[in-house]
Amino acid sequence: MNAFLRNRLSSAASVAIAVIPCVVAAQPRAEPRIGLLIEKARAAVDSGRLAEAESTLQQALTVAPRERDAQFELALVYVLTGRVAQARLLYEQAGGPAAADLTASLRAGTAFIRANQLPDAEVYVSRAVSIAPTSVEANLLLGQVYSATGRSDHAIDRFQQVVRLDPQLPHGHYQLGIAYTLAGQQHEGIGELEKAVALAPDNPGFGFYLGVAYLQARQDEQAAAELARVITLAPRDAEAHVNLAWALINLGKPSEAATSLRAVIDAQPAHAVAWFLLAESMRRRGDESSAIAAYERAVELEPLMIDAIFSLGALHYQRHDLAKAGEWLRRLLARDPAHVGAHYTLGKIALQLGQIDVAVTHLERCVRTDPRNKGAHYQLARAYRLKGEASKADAELAAFRALGAAHTDDAAPGHDRLERIGPPRAKPSPRR
Repeated sequence: MNAFLRNRLSSAASVAIAVIPCVVAAQPRAEPRIGLLIEKARAAVDSGRLAEAESTLQQALTVAPRERDAQFELALVYVLTGRVAQARLLYEQAGGPAAADLTASLRAGTAFIRANQLPDAEVYVSRAVSIAPTSVEANLLLGQVYSATGRSDHAIDRFQQVVRLDPQLPHGHYQLGIAYTLAGQQHEGIGELEKAVALAPDNPGFGFYLGVAYLQARQDEQAAAELARVITLAPRDAEAHVNLAWALINLGKPSEAATSLRAVIDAQPAHAVAWFLLAESMRRRGDESSAIAAYERAVELEPLMIDAIFSLGALHYQRHDLAKAGEWLRRLLARDPAHVGAHYTLGKIALQLGQIDVAVTHLERCVRTDPRNKGAHYQLARAYRLKGEASKADAELAAFRALGAAHTDDAAPGHDRLERIGPPRAKPSPRR
């Protein structure tokens, strides 16, 4: 899986409890005044006003010292403010001395997930699973912890248990689909994401990640259709527009992609990936000057965007501006020393400038990194021949011929299908 899509899907896998329907056993309703204080505190937590939330909860507990919801919410504040020992003590008090209270374990695990303190979260959520092995929420939470810590096999096991326990829970299929996809099981991942969308068709987050999974699987028509559907549900979702544009470019529809991308850029002028894709759409329409300007804007916004830097170097090379091409490609190698395309194109530039030793250095590095690069073998044979090293030239020409038929120049930026864009912008979790 390429790095861009892995990051997008990983952001989905690290979803916190906000996306999970609350299936914790209902607690006795608090006295109305206490209930209002708890709701006020929750709103303050959600808005990041933790000191206000703490004060409100202390007020509630002064009136009702054993009110468990207030204790749980105060423990959450302690977790979010780094007072872990106090939080643990409060969770144990709320759960009873036997520490066998499912609700307390789930609330503690949820809080530590929310604070991204995954080792602590795993302790409490594992306890919840041991208390109630058939708890949907406990298994779902534990699967999320496994996903967020890179243990795909364990995550898949947990999420499979969730969908066995509740086949109608869309979040179970959603999380299982993400876990499968991150583990490289694209077909299974798409199948589960499709189930999540079928169960909750109005959730644009599910549809978004199904569209991303289709893109990863090179199913561009399905990706375009699903992302277009998502946009009808969430017309202002910039990431849906950007990924739709990506699919449209792959489908040979750069003009349609450009229309979508300009709308994103009008709303978010600093969206680097949108600028990169806009450059791709312009290049594919033959507007190279505008493409160069858009690539440069993408790199200005994201200096580590390797694909945009390479595209600038390769496009300048195509336009026979060897000086600018070399400048961009050397800049790329400073960030990614093993980049095959940069070494290959710099090798060809050096050959054209008569810098044979420089060409050999780049092209040798290229074929070491990518032994199946036909063009690199062909150009390296030329370089060896110019150096008078006939035996090496013959060996490279034989390697070139063994890889296929006629030589083609593959230095152009952006093959017919876009496989990578990076670095990505995070996509919010599907909370809607």
